[in-house]
Amino acid sequence: MMVIHFNKKKLYGIGAFMMMLLGTLCLWKEEVILTNASISYDTIIIDAGHGKPDGGAVSSNGVEEESLNLAIALKLRNALESQGYQVIMTRETSENIADEEQKISLREMKASDLENRVKIANENKADFMISIHMNQFPKSNSWGWQTFYSRNSIQGKKLAQLIQKKIGKYIARENKRTALPIDGIKIVDQTNLPVIIVECGFLSNPEDLQLLQTEEYQHQLVNGIIEAIDDYYEELENGTILYSEG
Repeated sequence: MMVIHFNKKKLYGIGAFMMMLLGTLCLWKEEVILTNASISYDTIIIDAGHGKPDGGAVSSNGVEEESLNLAIALKLRNALESQGYQVIMTRETSENIADEEQKISLREMKASDLENRVKIANENKADFMISIHMNQFPKSNSWGWQTFYSRNSIQGKKLAQLIQKKIGKYIARENKRTALPIDGIKIVDQTNLPVIIVECGFLSNPEDLQLLQTEEYQHQLVNGIIEAIDDYYEELENGTILYSEG
């Protein structure tokens, strides 16, 4: 199924011009307007979780999370760039991004990998980060996508809620999961921009596992995320989302 998204960035440009005009008029009156919306750079960081030799979660038949994360992240990057967004990827290959000198042990490698993802988030002028992951549970009956955000981020909560909802528009499976706050995750706790973790499905569930490996299902996930991002920027432009750090 091919879905066409209208590029709303031109509309944002008109809105920005009107805001500049309004600001000029206010300066003439020696007034200051404070807004609760953050400055939008239209730049998004896409994080494909894990990376060899850290494969992340592994299904019973050996399918590694890292390869699915990357496949979906690359599709998301391509779709966003086609709409004019600027995209920064934490990784674009199957390898993790740990410093070479830290690849002494798996523990040190993972720590360095996470530190570098946090550094990418904090050192680039981006609006938010979307981190793509897969879920896993001891029992096979758990299924479906779920989003997570920092409880300290109003913007993160809103975007996570939109992604959770919009994916359901493209995937004809009734998913009652909701976006949830999460703590104790380094890329969520130590970054200075909203981070949304998108757990795309359960590798421990046979149906999820089968679907997650198909191009069609991956594109459906991406379509939902993109529509959520478009709606998020529109609400941000309209000033209906309060601003918060992290």
